[in-house]
Amino acid sequence: MRTSVTHPLLIGSVQPGPEHGRIGITFCPGKRDAEALTGEWYRDLATDLDAVSAWGAAAVVTLLEEWELHDLDVARLGPETEARHMSWFHLPIADVAVPDVRFEREWQQAGEALRGLLRRGFDVVVHCRGGLGRAGTIAARLLIELGAEPA
Repeated sequence: MRTSVTHPLLIGSVQPGPEHGRIGITFCPGKRDAEALTGEWYRDLATDLDAVSAWGAAAVVTLLEEWELHDLDVARLGPETEARHMSWFHLPIADVAVPDVRFEREWQQAGEALRGLLRRGFDVVVHCRGGLGRAGTIAARLLIELGAEPA
C-alpha cells in the first residue's frame, strides 16, 4: 500500500521561461484507491497538500471530474487547498478525453488567471488522477500559451 509517508508526493516541474513560475505536475493529492492498476493507494490529503504548499504552489489545478473526487475520497480537496492559502481551480476533463466545450468556456478565465500567476513568477500545480494524461496535456497547453519554444 502506498501512503503519503511511504511514498511522499513527487511533483515534476517545467518552467516556461526564466522569468516565469514553475508548472508542477503530479497525481491526485490525498487519493485513496484500493483497486488502482498501480496498486493500493491510501494517502493523506492534509499531508499531500502541505507538500504542495511547501513546494511553493500559489494555485492548484484539479482536472478530475466530480465523481472522481468522491471515488478517491478527496471531496474536500478544494476547501483544504484554499485553507492553505493556495487558489483552487476545478476544471474537470473526462479521463482519456480531450477538453470539452465546458472546459474551454471555463478556461477563458481560469487560463488567463493561471498564465498571469506564472508570468508574475508564481508556481502552479496541475494534477489529475495519475498525473500523466490530463495533467500533462494542460501543463503543455500552459507552456504553449506562454510562448515556450520546443526543446
